[in-house]
Amino acid sequence: MTHTKQAWLDGTDSGWYVLCPEATAAGWTGEEADVFEGGYAAVHRVAGHGDLLVLGAEPLPVRWLAQERIFVRPVDLDLDDDLRPPVAEALRAGVWEDGPVAELTAGRYLLIDTVGGGAEAIELGEYLTVDLPPGRYRVQSLLITPDRPAPCYLERLVPLA
Repeated sequence: MTHTKQAWLDGTDSGWYVLCPEATAAGWTGEEADVFEGGYAAVHRVAGHGDLLVLGAEPLPVRWLAQERIFVRPVDLDLDDDLRPPVAEALRAGVWEDGPVAELTAGRYLLIDTVGGGAEAIELGEYLTVDLPPGRYRVQSLLITPDRPAPCYLERLVPLA
């Protein structure tokens, strides 16, 4: 597969994103999306795709900060703003809420809109590439307000032994 590197996935029509293994992302039809429900982060097992991390509940843009293993979804933020200072502060002082555990064994994933087709998202470059060492990860969530009235939702992946 050929991939376009982009910093942001600029919103989703459905309000939900799914983290699909790269090897099966093109086969994602969006029909599986009707099984997703819950809070801002959930893990679902879908035949042929394994454990899938689902982020959402609101149609917000999303960015993957690989070094911190954090997804950032701002409610109202200039996408050119530097997110690292508020994220660094959240890592130091934030009280993270424990979420589900996902078994992520593919290594490379694509984050796409849950209701769209994976092949179309790849063709249009509407995805984020997420590289993770295979393993089990706890999803933790935090809501921050970085010096402005609009919050950012953070979901980080914490490796488990």
